[in-house]
Amino acid sequence: MQTLTYSVQRGSRQRWMLLAVLLTIAALILSACGAKIETQLGLESADKGVRTMQVSFDLKDNQDKIKGGTQALDASLRKHLPSGLEYGGIQSEGDKARATFTLPFSSIDEYRSKVASILKASGTDTEPQISIINSSQGLVQGIQVKENFTSKELLGWVPEALVVDGVIESSRKSSVFSSDGDTTVKFGDKEVKNSGGSTISAKDVQDRGFKGVLIQASEKDGGYDVVISFIAKEIMSSETSSAVDAFLNQVKPDGAELKKGLDASEAKSYAPSASTNAAKEEIGRTMTFHASSSQDLSDKIKKVLGASTTDLTFTRDVTEESHVFKVEKTVSGTLDCSLLCSPEGYGVALSLKNSDGDSYSSASSSSSSSSSSTSNKTMPTFTLVSSKTVTMKNVKMATSLGLDGSMEARILYSFPTSDIAGAEQKLKDSLAGGGDDETEVRQDGDSTIVSVKIRGKDQDEFNQRLGSYLNGSKITVTREGGYHPFGSDYTVRPEVNPASKMGSSYYQVPFEFTFKAPAFSSVDQQKVRTANPRYVEAGIEFTVNGGELSMKSDRGVFATRDLQIPASGLSMTDLIVNGIILALVLAGLILLFLFRKKIAAARAKGRERREATAAAYAATAPAAAGAAGAAYGAAQGYAAPAQGAPAQEAYQQQAAYPAQGGYQPQQGAAYAAGDDSPTQVFSPQTVAQPGAAQPGAAQPAQGEADPTVAMPAQAPAQDAPQQPAQPQPTQPAQPQYGQQQPVQPTQPTQFGDADGDVLQ
Repeated sequence: MQTLTYSVQRGSRQRWMLLAVLLTIAALILSACGAKIETQLGLESADKGVRTMQVSFDLKDNQDKIKGGTQALDASLRKHLPSGLEYGGIQSEGDKARATFTLPFSSIDEYRSKVASILKASGTDTEPQISIINSSQGLVQGIQVKENFTSKELLGWVPEALVVDGVIESSRKSSVFSSDGDTTVKFGDKEVKNSGGSTISAKDVQDRGFKGVLIQASEKDGGYDVVISFIAKEIMSSETSSAVDAFLNQVKPDGAELKKGLDASEAKSYAPSASTNAAKEEIGRTMTFHASSSQDLSDKIKKVLGASTTDLTFTRDVTEESHVFKVEKTVSGTLDCSLLCSPEGYGVALSLKNSDGDSYSSASSSSSSSSSSTSNKTMPTFTLVSSKTVTMKNVKMATSLGLDGSMEARILYSFPTSDIAGAEQKLKDSLAGGGDDETEVRQDGDSTIVSVKIRGKDQDEFNQRLGSYLNGSKITVTREGGYHPFGSDYTVRPEVNPASKMGSSYYQVPFEFTFKAPAFSSVDQQKVRTANPRYVEAGIEFTVNGGELSMKSDRGVFATRDLQIPASGLSMTDLIVNGIILALVLAGLILLFLFRKKIAAARAKGRERREATAAAYAATAPAAAGAAGAAYGAAQGYAAPAQGAPAQEAYQQQAAYPAQGGYQPQQGAAYAAGDDSPTQVFSPQTVAQPGAAQPGAAQPAQGEADPTVAMPAQAPAQDAPQQPAQPQPTQPAQPQYGQQQPVQPTQPTQFGDADGDVLQ
């Protein structure tokens, strides 16, 4: 059983070996039928030359495979020949045939452009890299030629052209070219050894180059801080050290510093081992400088490396998704350290860090390839990408309440200008309010601010607009109705959530919320703290200044859903009613001022009448009293003394009081002390003349004396005979209760009948 199993396994192995041999023979037969490409790059100088590609094939072996013979083959090649490539036709020698293609150029840029066009026609995505250096300077002197494409790739268009024209069958397309043949480089009459196989990599140099060059750049202050480490292959001798220092000082940018040894830890890990300080100084060199911009960085690196093929491209874009902004930066290009890097070393590498200290990631880089080609080491192409989330500097929301019930909110989003520059329109589009809102973008120092203003003529309109911008946000005011002459207390409840416009980074952004009460209102800080214990415990800082409240937090944007702001002040109703009352008072004062002359004249006229009436009463009162007494005596039966009877001695007649002149106010003089005039008016008035009738005053009846005219004083008679003394009559008895009282003279009233209204 075991023998049978062994025999079966051995037979199976032999069959597999036979199949492999047959496949190998078939491949060799097929390859023998394919054409071979030989290449020669002939250079007259480092900028000018011709690339010649000769395609050789056997006519006898391919006689049955090429339909139409060499004539059909030649016609197809001419028909599909790409621009920039020249075709020399097919030459035959017996059974051998050779097609010749040439690519002349007079500059490296022309050569690179033509190669790129031909590669594209061949359906190849390879980005051509070409470096031709013939230098008597630098640390690597001599001729170096490097490319990253082959002649087979340049002729990749041929197989499909032959299939399309029916020259060969489609199944033969992959076997048109067997392989690349010899590839040589000649500089003038001198042939340069190529070690790159079908890809050109030829050199004939004196090598004092570095094992590697590490370029480290970090973004800072809108530019870059740069450290370049030149890593030696071995501890440098004094001769090599002198040559290195001489060249590096020659290519050192302005303002750069060059010193011995290596500072970067990453560079030290690739350096030769050294234990003494003197040896450590000879394991490499360190160069540092600052580049003010991306273009300045590119220019300075190009000067250090020396090769014209070094080129850096910087692109920057700001993207937005769900209100989260990102800065996408890309650095791509080619670094050529052919003058500095040893062909046997690690080549050159570039590393970048953004302003946050995060490294750019490598999107693609030929230097990271596993290929052993030195072209990818000393002249790598690369693409480095940095994606950084933009963090807002702060967010402020300012709300205000108007006396007329209007409301306004202004939201300010602040971004670092260095991150967001060039994306102002994207910011506006992302954070803009509705059609009734005002949105603007402005610069404030090193900040770019997006301002959104939302306004409503009343609470309902405002909350509708605010809620549509900040989902679920509103501001309500609770206040008692009615009239309060000195104002009343009210409460404002703002429920806002700006985080709904900020994506996921809101918790990192400092936030400030302010409320401004209307005019004639105030906010008490202690009442605010008492009404909002949760915010106080959370460390929210409250600041009150008159009618303005400010809340600040460094812990991110928060929603003010349960915030209460106690305030007090006058409402619009209070102001209107108070205004009406004040207007009425002012109107009364104005009327008093306007009619002050009439009021003063009326008061003066009334005072004159009172004085005249008082004077008239004083003059007529004794006579009226005597007549009344006589009549009373007669009525009581008292007889007059008989004629001839001795009369009682009468009282000596008293002289009458001199007549008092009427009130005569002086123009511009104040009233006498005690005047009860509320206006204290100083105005000229018409002087009342004794005996003259006043307009509007009652006239005395005919035969009566004018009571306003003072009666003349009666002087005692001169030389009159003295009358004999008359006996005093017995005083009449007082009338008893129920008897008729004597008639008393009428007491005049304080105001005359014609006084009337004081305003008349």
